Amino acid sequence: MAPHLRNSHPLHADRRLWILLTLAVLSLTLLCAVAADVQFPDNFRRWVHVGTGVILPGTNPQLKREEGMHHIFANEKAVAGYASGDFPDGSTIVYELREAQQKNGVIFEGERRRVDVMIKDSSHYAATGGWRFERFWGNDPTRNAIQDAGASCFACHSNAKAHGFVFSQIH
Repeated sequence: MAPHLRNSHPLHADRRLWILLTLAVLSLTLLCAVAADVQFPDNFRRWVHVGTGVILPGTNPQLKREEGMHHIFANEKAVAGYASGDFPDGSTIVYELREAQQKNGVIFEGERRRVDVMIKDSSHYAATGGWRFERFWGNDPTRNAIQDAGASCFACHSNAKAHGFVFSQIH
């Protein structure tokens, strides 16, 4: 049989199709696995609003990175933990940093600068007090900017051990 006819046999076409479909399924599986690793919380602005703070530009050189309007939100499980400082697994707390803008003596929120997320899962994150830490820049919910598994976040949050490693409080 001529070489150009041998490749056109229906069995060869079926095999090529099967290989292409297998590669497509594997690619989708890998994409889903990577996407599942990122845990940007949808609709967090509809959760319980724990509080808002403002650090105005130029007020403290040590807080330059934190200048802006800080909103803190908690899901229902986290709200339950605020009273005792014992946050159950599944608790999620979001710290949203936005630009603070001023006009005619009024301070209002501007563009989102970043979103920090704490997710309680004691079985997977024992080294960081049971918390997973994530950080997202601007409005990009697809890429966690924390590169050290939350160790740098926990170095600071360990100072809040008495309240479950959470700085914010509901008053």
